[in-house]
Amino acid sequence: MLKIREIRSESGIIPRLAVRWLMIALATIFAFWPTWTKLWQSTASGTAIGYVFALPLLCLVAAVGTDLRRGPELPIHDRETDKIVGCIGLFVALGLQALLLPRFAETYELMHIDVIAAWVFVWSAAVLMFGLRPVNRYWAIWVVPVILAPLHYRAIATEMGGTRFDYSVLMVLVASAATTIAVSRTWRRGAIAFVAATVLGVVVLYVTIQKYPTAPLFAVQLFPALGTAIVVGGAFYLYERRGKSLKPFDRPLRKPSTATSNWTILAVFAAAVLMFFTPLPPTSLTVNVGPPPATADPRLIVPLGWHQIAASEYDWPRRYFGSTSELSRQTIRADTPNPAWDAQMRPRTVQLDVVQVRRPSTLAVYPSKTTYDLENARVSPTVTVELPHGIVAEMYTIVDDALLLTWSNLNFVWTRGDGAAQRVSLISVDNHDPDAYFPEPKPSMASNGSNTLAVLLRGETSTEDTESEYKDLDMLEALARLLVEAQTW
Repeated sequence: MLKIREIRSESGIIPRLAVRWLMIALATIFAFWPTWTKLWQSTASGTAIGYVFALPLLCLVAAVGTDLRRGPELPIHDRETDKIVGCIGLFVALGLQALLLPRFAETYELMHIDVIAAWVFVWSAAVLMFGLRPVNRYWAIWVVPVILAPLHYRAIATEMGGTRFDYSVLMVLVASAATTIAVSRTWRRGAIAFVAATVLGVVVLYVTIQKYPTAPLFAVQLFPALGTAIVVGGAFYLYERRGKSLKPFDRPLRKPSTATSNWTILAVFAAAVLMFFTPLPPTSLTVNVGPPPATADPRLIVPLGWHQIAASEYDWPRRYFGSTSELSRQTIRADTPNPAWDAQMRPRTVQLDVVQVRRPSTLAVYPSKTTYDLENARVSPTVTVELPHGIVAEMYTIVDDALLLTWSNLNFVWTRGDGAAQRVSLISVDNHDPDAYFPEPKPSMASNGSNTLAVLLRGETSTEDTESEYKDLDMLEALARLLVEAQTW
């Protein structure tokens, strides 16, 4: 029979645990407040990044189930090791935010390294608050958000097809994995839970999409997955407790094996302050107001002085930008040579690429450089170009040392009258022959991996052309002006 002192001690365990987790939550929310703000803005604009808000809830389901089946443990801990590992983790989180994130500033919306930094911060703070051994008992839960980092999540979903169903069914699978972790007292129970959660989740997801086809993507990602995890996990809990008390804490609770000192709390919040004042890369996608569409065809009207010699259509953008996205390429050539553009009086050829999407925010996720194969290429800084009707464009050059070619890309984003948005890219090459090679539009996250590795190891300057002359700036600017004016305003 428990003594009064023991009862009081046990009754204070839950508040002590709650206070520690509350401090971790407050520190994380404060440290990464700019990140959460950007994530929510991106979610509200219709991108798939909203799944990040569902992951902690699914991890909580898995953690509760794991804790309910934990057995007796030896009170072994080393506070010195906890402090060393926890502080190293905080420095790693700060390094990801302050050093690595700026290197991939242009692909910030795609990679969201700050989300990984936030998860490392939570793990490090938990180690300082609870100890390394207790925290790592939940290693399977800590690994899930790292495996499903934003870049991995998008890559897997696009390979599956890139539809709303694909993004959401991936969350159902994550919810099934969380349920499996929560209830798997045996391998058989885990397998049954995974299959049951997957089947139920897919059915609920299918019905949701069919009945509410215009529901926000965030809702479609969150509710079927989280609801399935709760229902299946609850069913296993009720089955396990049949004939017994349904109270989750009907057994003696374990006290936290470590004491939290004021210095530990100070270290966590000091790191949080540093993280808060670490700036995020600017996400400055300039969206201009364009003309209303003359037809449903996303291709643009070729201006006077130029003529179209070829046209192509691509369907791969539907996996990246949405099921209604389109990509067209119009090959246009000048009617007459211009000595200012070519000393040998050859008529210049330009590729006119138009990506049409329903939501402009998806164009920020995949910048123009990610839609071409630029492996082992060096890219120049962008310059701003002012066009008629208040259109603001940007231009950069791409140097391919293997092919000894330099391409120039002038692009801008505008909205059309039907609510669609287009990214218009004008591409030229310094080889002025009629059969000159142009980069083909294609998904390039994998093929540009060497560039990503170079940026990771050597910095952004390793893939940057710092001596660009922007030779075709005048020609592309003149063509862009004619192109803008040629549309029906």
